[in-house]
Amino acid sequence: MSTKLFILCGLVLTTIITVEGAPSSNLPKGFIQCKKSDPKFNECLKDGLQSAIPHLAEGVPSLGLIKVDPLRIIELKINQESGHPVNLDLKFNDVDLINLKHSQIKSVYYDSVNYNAKIEVLLPESLLLEGNYEVNGNVLVVPIKGKGKCKLVTDISNAVINVQFKPVVKNGNTFLDINNFTFEFTATKLHLKFDNLFNGDKALGDNMNVFLNENWRDILKELQPSVEQVLSMAFKEISQHFFNSIPENEIFLP
Repeated sequence: MSTKLFILCGLVLTTIITVEGAPSSNLPKGFIQCKKSDPKFNECLKDGLQSAIPHLAEGVPSLGLIKVDPLRIIELKINQESGHPVNLDLKFNDVDLINLKHSQIKSVYYDSVNYNAKIEVLLPESLLLEGNYEVNGNVLVVPIKGKGKCKLVTDISNAVINVQFKPVVKNGNTFLDINNFTFEFTATKLHLKFDNLFNGDKALGDNMNVFLNENWRDILKELQPSVEQVLSMAFKEISQHFFNSIPENEIFLP
């Protein structure tokens, strides 16, 4: 199995942490600062992340953050190897991930001694993925091939992000390297629509879309580990770019 993803800008669930640690002079109005010495530090982070979401959805030029809803994904590849019920070469390009702005922060935990973080997120609105696709392979022994527009609608009840950092001292300042980053989600529904399947054969394409949606649970079960892996890799890269630029003491206040 191989996966690959390129993203134009940072995801709200990872980039919103940066708001908390920015110097107060750079914080836009309405953003919250949190101190590690506060007994309710994690609760403060939770409130701060939640308050940051609508601002980040529209972009925050003063923080160098581009609009993240919709989030433009330039390329995403999933190669599910033979031997699986779902055996696909599936590529998405120039797709938009929509409705991140409705994310609700359920809980935040940051351990400043052991340098690990956990964020739980609720997504009350369906997450949409719209753009271009190309697919070739088999789904539950049924052949599938096509290239065109697609729309995926996913209902996600819960998402969990776990990050393990490693402190690294550079020029007298402590920076955070990400040793491990995992993103896992629980989906309750998946609806798929692929246009122009089988070179535009409408009957075959319509039947395949019906088949895919009737078997969405089996398809998601097979593809979810690959999707989680590719998103984890992407979010780690996005996050590391920030943590390479800002010392830990400027991200989380004393």
